[in-house]
Amino acid sequence: MAIRYLSEHDSPDDPGGLIREVLNLGADFPGPAEDVVLAWILRLGQDRDPGQAAQRLIADYRLEEQPQPGGACGRLIEMLKETAEFPAQRMTRHMCKPRRRGGWRRNRPADK
Repeated sequence: MAIRYLSEHDSPDDPGGLIREVLNLGADFPGPAEDVVLAWILRLGQDRDPGQAAQRLIADYRLEEQPQPGGACGRLIEMLKETAEFPAQRMTRHMCKPRRRGGWRRNRPADK
């Protein structure tokens, strides 16, 4: 059973209105922003792409238009923008690439 914290700002991209509540606090938000972003991503669930959700939140909350507040709230906005730059397709492409195994010793001719 999943617990859902409802807010008047609840939306599929912002479950429980967590991001909106922090933005409403502005400079009064004590932080840490990293904890809020992690909680937001976990609340999104596996079926939603955090990168696309972040892009929509930036547009919906008009975070590109406003001057960024300082402190932890500003850090949260920066982290949302960073998340928006990395949609799931971009992340999985790098993670699925096979890694080279071994090193120069594996590929050199054996001493006889």
